[in-house]
Amino acid sequence: MNRHNRLGWRRKGFIFAFLAPTLIAFVIFYLYPIVTVFVTSFCKWDYTNINAPEFFGIKNMWDNYKYIFHTYPYFWEALKNSSLWALLGVSIQIPIATLIALAFSRKMKGVKLIRNIYIIPNMISTAAMGMIFLQLYSPLYGVVNPIIKLFNKDFKDSILLLEGPAFWAMTAAYIFFTGTTTLMILGNIMAVPEEVREAARLDGASGLKQDWYITIPMIKETLRMVCILAATGGFLLYNEVYFLTKGAAGTYSISYVIRELAITSPRTQFGRANTVAVVQILAGMLIIVIINMLFNLTWKRPTKGGKRS
Repeated sequence: MNRHNRLGWRRKGFIFAFLAPTLIAFVIFYLYPIVTVFVTSFCKWDYTNINAPEFFGIKNMWDNYKYIFHTYPYFWEALKNSSLWALLGVSIQIPIATLIALAFSRKMKGVKLIRNIYIIPNMISTAAMGMIFLQLYSPLYGVVNPIIKLFNKDFKDSILLLEGPAFWAMTAAYIFFTGTTTLMILGNIMAVPEEVREAARLDGASGLKQDWYITIPMIKETLRMVCILAATGGFLLYNEVYFLTKGAAGTYSISYVIRELAITSPRTQFGRANTVAVVQILAGMLIIVIINMLFNLTWKRPTKGGKRS
């Protein structure tokens, strides 16, 4: 083995040595639990054999999936709601965060103070925010019912107990809190080279045209990432469901179904809960693939001839 090869193997050894702790942690804390979820979704695992999951056998291996898809009453409702929350996260939360980030990027007096004030609500945990909105929606002393009574004097119900309105009340409890997303987008907007903006100004591009044709395309990778985070965050919604409705009035989510099967159910149906978790994992992967495809179709890379590929 010549000296060049020895140096190459030594370099690879150093890389592996530094990556090894991360790889080990990934296998222990991520890969192993995910594999366990998939395997136990084909097992009978409840209060009767809580310490020893039992494989159903080839003939009955799909029993948990048949139960979830055909017998369990809330699965399809939860899947529909979670999918819609994922869609709303991308179509509402990200545009709002982007517009606010573009506004914050302007050089205006007092903009730093406004940024700090804007981020304060996002420092509150989702559990605490759920409790706050529970008070806002209270028919006794909340602020929502008096507003509704301006249009319907006989309204005395809780909006969280009305199927349809409860879904949108749940959505409002989280979707407009975009502080973290806004800061992520703002950081990349501020990183756009000033020379590019100056060249656009010399070409006669106004502020809005600069935003649309220069800034947004240059931060597309950040937008892709925050879209994935918003979509998966909406699909994994749990705290708001738990604190506001506990699944009442058609507001079940996939995460809440998993909790109900594994914890709330007197049978502690871990196998069936993991079956729903498998669907959640696969759906999350599908969401990531779809968003990447949409971004690749929207922003195609230019070729040498100036055309888009």
